[in-house]
Amino acid sequence: MKRPEVSPPQPWTFPAPRSERLDNGLLVHTFHRPGQHLIDATMVIDLPLAAEPAGVEGVSTILNRCLDEGTAGHPGTTFADDLESRGAVLGAGSSYDAAHVSFEVPATRLAEALPLFAEAVLEPTLDEADVRRHVQLRLAEIEQQRAHPAHRGAQAFRGAVVGSGYRASRPTAGTGETVARITTADVRAHHCAHYGPQRATLVLAGDFGDSDPKQLVADSFGRWQRTTAAVPHETPLGDEPRALLIHRAGAVQADVRLGQFGIDRTDSRWPALRLGAFVLGGGFLSRLNRVLREERGYTYGVQLANTPARHGGLLALHASFRTEVAAAAVAEARELIRVDGDRAITAAELNEAVNFLVGVAPLRCATASGLTDQMAALVEAGLPSDFVNTHALDLKRVIADEATSAVAQLMPPERLTLVVVGDADALAGPLSDQGFALEVLTDQR
Repeated sequence: MKRPEVSPPQPWTFPAPRSERLDNGLLVHTFHRPGQHLIDATMVIDLPLAAEPAGVEGVSTILNRCLDEGTAGHPGTTFADDLESRGAVLGAGSSYDAAHVSFEVPATRLAEALPLFAEAVLEPTLDEADVRRHVQLRLAEIEQQRAHPAHRGAQAFRGAVVGSGYRASRPTAGTGETVARITTADVRAHHCAHYGPQRATLVLAGDFGDSDPKQLVADSFGRWQRTTAAVPHETPLGDEPRALLIHRAGAVQADVRLGQFGIDRTDSRWPALRLGAFVLGGGFLSRLNRVLREERGYTYGVQLANTPARHGGLLALHASFRTEVAAAAVAEARELIRVDGDRAITAAELNEAVNFLVGVAPLRCATASGLTDQMAALVEAGLPSDFVNTHALDLKRVIADEATSAVAQLMPPERLTLVVVGDADALAGPLSDQGFALEVLTDQR
């Protein structure tokens, strides 16, 4: 038997959607994908969390979690029953920049299920009992997250690196104090003030057969006539570096984050930074993972995450280390982030990063849900549909010196914020010896 030849990958581009606007202002992007018999849809509503009243932050999350609890046309559990009978699934959530409602249904049931999707967005009942239940569930969730080192560390890191005056410095789903204040009237007012077609974009992908997706959407969403005022997006700034040690008595591991406020995809340095961060900590064979996991055995894995928002972003190393080696691991990680002199990013490392990041894009968009997720993310960030293609070209143009410079500028080791969740009795001394001016916090539960 002759071994098959492996040919070079074929050129790929992110497909252009069919983009149309309904008479009520709703923008619709559709991707017809023959053979994809599960239709995936996401409604993106331009609703930054800065629109939430300060005293009831988290109201967007409670609203989203109530959308499938019943509608004017299908009150109570009849909505869930009818949705399930059509093989459809509904979900919703919020980021700092937008609300999104997702929907999946077999292509053969799209026409009969799409009106249910519209009902959830347009006319949820938002009953008192449902709102109170989801408030209580969210309060329990907050307690669980505070007890989990990774969640606690992530929240503390965000609060430390983003200026405290910005909504982006606080949890997306609100704090215990603000969530406890949320009433049914707050949830209904938030829906009335912000869920309107002029601020919404619907993305659909799948095999539509002979049907016209725009007409199907118009039949279901065309009656949506509410007028809502636009809400400006905040442009947060980073804060001064800090070193926080959150005490967990007896913890055998330390959850560590080391990084700072970053840049978004509109910054000219974004392609270079994305590649540089991947070389340092984006892959299994990255510098950080190779040394701290493979050579030292300090951790099961370490990652340098580069997470952009609409404006700015977070750039952070994250790992869990055994308590007895955590301080040494932090010190070594800080040195591994340095890219000066002979530690500069090499052309070989850059080439591997480019091949991976460019090569994985088609795989992430191979399904209807992958296409929808990617397009919804672009809409949320205010980016055009061809950004994926122009970004791929930009990645290929980056040279090693540019990637090195981007990392050096945006992640200087001496200017990074450290957040550690672990046993302060064991960690405070060793971390202080590394030069960190620690603030030790003890959670009051």
